[in-house]
Amino acid sequence: MRNCFFLTLLVLLTLFSAQNLKAEDTLQFPRLRQMQDMVRRAGDSRYKDQGGLFGQDAFTMGFSAGYISDHYWRGFQLFNEDLLLRGDAYVNVYGFEASVWTLWDPNRESYRPLQADYRFRYKFEIEGALISVGYTFYDFSGSDGDLGARKQGFGRKEREVFPDDRYPPSIHELHIMMTYFTSVLQSEGANLRYTLNYFQRLDDEGSRIESTISLFVDSPSFTIFGDYFEISTTTIYQHRYLTNRSEFQGQISTGRLVYNLDKYGIFPMFIQIEAHYYIAFDDDYVDGFYFGGSLHFRF
Repeated sequence: MRNCFFLTLLVLLTLFSAQNLKAEDTLQFPRLRQMQDMVRRAGDSRYKDQGGLFGQDAFTMGFSAGYISDHYWRGFQLFNEDLLLRGDAYVNVYGFEASVWTLWDPNRESYRPLQADYRFRYKFEIEGALISVGYTFYDFSGSDGDLGARKQGFGRKEREVFPDDRYPPSIHELHIMMTYFTSVLQSEGANLRYTLNYFQRLDDEGSRIESTISLFVDSPSFTIFGDYFEISTTTIYQHRYLTNRSEFQGQISTGRLVYNLDKYGIFPMFIQIEAHYYIAFDDDYVDGFYFGGSLHFRF
């Protein structure tokens, strides 16, 4: 009954807001407007966006909903289920953004999310480079305390149940991100994007660096592969992040297909299909393939 209520509410909200909705996408941690907006900076593109990469308005808000087959966080396999539901919502005022991201297991009797992330950050653009500085509070208290096991990639020795070696019920983290492009973006050609993410725990020791190279193509017309597709690879280095090791942790390869119905005036909805393969550089960590899909909206 409760699931039907939330589904009905979501549909009604979408229908009544259809005239003011725009598609929205989340690129890992940093939130950007629809991916096509990045290509609109190209001088030869008929989709050119004078608002810049972010298209920063005085006030914007949005939400998304979707699923993921497994959940990897910081290179650790926190949840290995057949189906996990996820959703998020945000409010942005001149680049200052507050958002919440949640993950549920529909097979549990409890409606409490397995993970809830509360984010506060400021994002801006300097000469074509996207920069984001923010703080995130990760709440794992709804996970029934089943995190930190060897099978999740935390090492050969199981963590103690209580109190010193237990997986923390919450984590406070500083995040700095920079994304830049090698040249003027092409609306009908391949583009390269480089992203550097730095994560620093504020409540304990632990830092992490992620370096990503992405190849993406935005097509001005609809294709079977969507009107935007992307492949990327991310190399991860971590220093004592939830473990006592400092090393290159692994590499994530990702593929994304995007179907932007709003781009053609069909419906204000942005569909994303994604697949990820994580390969660990150490036998203690857990390799894995996982996939998902999501719907994105922006007011």
